[in-house]
Amino acid sequence: MKKSVMFSMVIVFLFSIPLFAQKFAFVQSQRILAEYQEFVDVQNKINEIKNSYEAEYQKMVEEYNKMLDEIDSQSLLLSPEKKQEKLNEAQQKAVAIEQFKYQKLGPEGELYKKNLEFSQPIIKKINDLIAKIGEEEGYDFIFDASSGALVHALPKYDLTEKIIESLNKGSASTTTSAPTGGRK
Repeated sequence: MKKSVMFSMVIVFLFSIPLFAQKFAFVQSQRILAEYQEFVDVQNKINEIKNSYEAEYQKMVEEYNKMLDEIDSQSLLLSPEKKQEKLNEAQQKAVAIEQFKYQKLGPEGELYKKNLEFSQPIIKKINDLIAKIGEEEGYDFIFDASSGALVHALPKYDLTEKIIESLNKGSASTTTSAPTGGRK
């Protein structure tokens, strides 16, 4: 009798283990971002803005270099006061160039702010979709393989393709434009 009770307890315990098992999955966030068309469009828009800022910066540098060349070529003809005045103008131009570069392309410049402004809603949308799928399909944990924390996982636990398809299907059915009113 004692043996059958003990055996029954072992059987119940063994069958209850799967009930307590946790369900895991992973995504590849870098791949999602690279293949999600709305994010690609935003990155293209950010690159256009960056190229515009860099072209403006380059134009300012060329103007500055032209000023210096003019000062050099006219140095013998200019009075010391006039030469100093032109050097001061060139120095002010150099300061303006550095300020422009910092304000537009610096670590907290306009380009950085625009990138955040345009990217944050998309990243939130992706994270919300991952959370929704996680809840609907009963995942306890969903890891990001792109973060480097995931060393090994079977491909059957990869939700990346499902996320990309869902995002692109959703963006193809909407007609909203990029945050700047640019291309879709």
